[in-house]
Amino acid sequence: MVKIGTKDVLARVYDGLYVPPTLRVRPGDTIKLRLVNTLGTRTSLHYHGLEVSPRGRSDNVFVHLGTSEVFDYEITIPRNHGSGLFWYHSHQHGLSESQVGGGMSGGLIVDGILDPFPELKGIRERVMLLKDAEIDGSTIGQKNDPARSTRTLNGLINPTVKIRPGETQFWRIGNIGANAYYRLQLEGHTLYKIAQDGNRLNQIVGSQEIVLPPGSRVEVLVRGGAPGTYMFRSLAFNTGPEDQNPEVILATIIAEGPTQQPLPLPAKLPPVADLRKQPVAHKREIVFSEGPGKFFINGKQFDMDRVDTTVNLGDVEEWTIRNASDEMHTFHIHQLDFQVVEVDGRQVPFIGVQDNVNVPVGGVVKILVSFTDPVIVGKFVYHCHILSHEDKGMMAVIEVKPPR
Repeated sequence: MVKIGTKDVLARVYDGLYVPPTLRVRPGDTIKLRLVNTLGTRTSLHYHGLEVSPRGRSDNVFVHLGTSEVFDYEITIPRNHGSGLFWYHSHQHGLSESQVGGGMSGGLIVDGILDPFPELKGIRERVMLLKDAEIDGSTIGQKNDPARSTRTLNGLINPTVKIRPGETQFWRIGNIGANAYYRLQLEGHTLYKIAQDGNRLNQIVGSQEIVLPPGSRVEVLVRGGAPGTYMFRSLAFNTGPEDQNPEVILATIIAEGPTQQPLPLPAKLPPVADLRKQPVAHKREIVFSEGPGKFFINGKQFDMDRVDTTVNLGDVEEWTIRNASDEMHTFHIHQLDFQVVEVDGRQVPFIGVQDNVNVPVGGVVKILVSFTDPVIVGKFVYHCHILSHEDKGMMAVIEVKPPR
């Protein structure tokens, strides 16, 4: 049992905690983690966003633990790995929604994202992990109904967060739930984005609202406003006829105490490689569609024994993601990031790369994907990160092969 708000509820969790420890590493480190399955059902573990090997004891989503089984993961973080906010979660097909929605997810940070900015050294960091729990009596259920879900920040309902007027804080915000979207707004403040999905941007982007689909993360700088109380909200967001995400207060921000002189925001961020300058080796079309109780990629439901896409190591490819349904989906691929270049035919200004993107209702998203890092050789998956959709078939297997 765990406590969410004032309720004691039966949940599926790691180490007895609704919000388990946030793992912290640096490039070049190795994560050694033992997973012991006492659920009574099968489970697995995925290290979302890490560009690491998909084979053996590393980030291998084809490893499944039965009841009472134990598995020792060993994840080597490359020395050139990017810094930022990632997460870990269950990836058991058919059960991912109930296990992640029940609490089986946590944060993972590769440290060093602020290293290029000595002017920001020592500022207050806040890790804000967002989970949606559909509480049915004394149990966390999962019915893919965001309107019924209880939204939590670090497992708390509307906690108080303090900041001094003028103070600059670094907020690392992750949507580590199963199905819900978050449309973030901090009343009276601008959110200055410096990273998305664990990838530093090539420029600071000031935003009044930020949409986080399931699985996405954003890292922002926040300057405390005048003394007072401000609401950190998720605004209402409609993702389809049966998927209404209502407005909810995530936290109450209190600006109080001695006023601080605002720190200057970094004038320049390190460059990020623009994939539009690379030759495209292959073009593909990925179509998301639905039928009664079923979800498809290119007309097929997930089969872990079938390879749907084969790619040559070293290639850069252009993928067109089409949403042939009346509700939003997300596109996520394991082991690497991609660059969004168009949404519904409109070019997207280049600010960086990501591992998860929203695909509008009836919309088209065009991305560039670089399969150039030898560490990703092997089999992994791409899918919709609305886990209800993934569980019902909206996932496919990709294999990256080394040159002959």
